[in-house]
Amino acid sequence: MPLVLNIVTPEGTRYEGRVDGLVVPGAEGDFGVLPGHERFLAAVRIGELQIQDGRSALWAAVSDGFAEVNGDKVVLMVDSCEFAGDIDAARAERAKARAEREIEELRASHADANNFLIEERALQRALIRIQIASRPHRPL
Repeated sequence: MPLVLNIVTPEGTRYEGRVDGLVVPGAEGDFGVLPGHERFLAAVRIGELQIQDGRSALWAAVSDGFAEVNGDKVVLMVDSCEFAGDIDAARAERAKARAEREIEELRASHADANNFLIEERALQRALIRIQIASRPHRPL
């Protein structure tokens, strides 16, 4: 019996369907989920989400949230979720360059740690989006 996967962002449902398994970027490390998985709740970090649905893998860039696993149902509540086919690679490259530039300016001005954290997270998101955009993709 496959898993039922729901991916929800503040903008609404990004994915809803049956899948064979997935690999989630957890805050404590990536974790896999297969049908019949033990019930648990885990924090999700910026990273690659891999969804296996029998035909092939779907890839998405996700950021910050939670994964709730309950037997054969998984709900990902994340700040953002972009599938490989939806990512504008040129825009992601510009975001990467902008974040790198901001980090260098912050270093030069000896800015406080919070500003570094914001820009480092922007850089992480851009790098993941670039990585996901290069993955094979198919329509949802």
